[in-house]
Amino acid sequence: MGNIWTNHVETRKLNEISMQDFKRQILKLKNQKTVIIRQAEIEDAEKLLNCINTYVPQSEYIPKLKQEINLSIEQEKEWINYFLTNENSLLLIAEFDNEIIGNIDLTGNHRKIMEHTAVIGMGILKEWRNKGLGTAFLKLAIEWSKENSILELLWLQVYTDNELGLGLYRKVGFVENGIMKNFFKQDGKYFDNLTMTMNVK
Repeated sequence: MGNIWTNHVETRKLNEISMQDFKRQILKLKNQKTVIIRQAEIEDAEKLLNCINTYVPQSEYIPKLKQEINLSIEQEKEWINYFLTNENSLLLIAEFDNEIIGNIDLTGNHRKIMEHTAVIGMGILKEWRNKGLGTAFLKLAIEWSKENSILELLWLQVYTDNELGLGLYRKVGFVENGIMKNFFKQDGKYFDNLTMTMNVK
């Protein structure tokens, strides 16, 4: 896949500068459709927010309710800008036919003693799942992290009964690192939370 990031400076809205840019990728999925994976920009705020508002209620394994997603477009722009201006963080989106179909984010810790760590979050529209996009997202994010001068450890959290998710994370190299019992509670039912980690250095 080669080196997927470049160190260069370019003018952005809000006069912000990304220290480490991701080189856009063109990828053919299992359904033979070609998507673009690239770093999210401020201009993507409205489309990205619409995508998130769509896939959250479609998934039983994202611990967030639709009514809890109440960001304005301006707040979404600020969220995107966070990733553009923090060297240990990355926000990628996938596009098909000029529409955003999913995203993955690596949120680096802002505390000095934990800035070498980043937590992963990912969401994909239902009709684009099980097509290889999740695997591509994770592999690209991991490769970027390995080239990052700060990051050493990636981690994520997953429902223990999310067998597809667990299989995906294990496939790309994440290992289990502890279970928190009854961590999630929804509709009167409890679910366990598994933390998985990967050393990238």
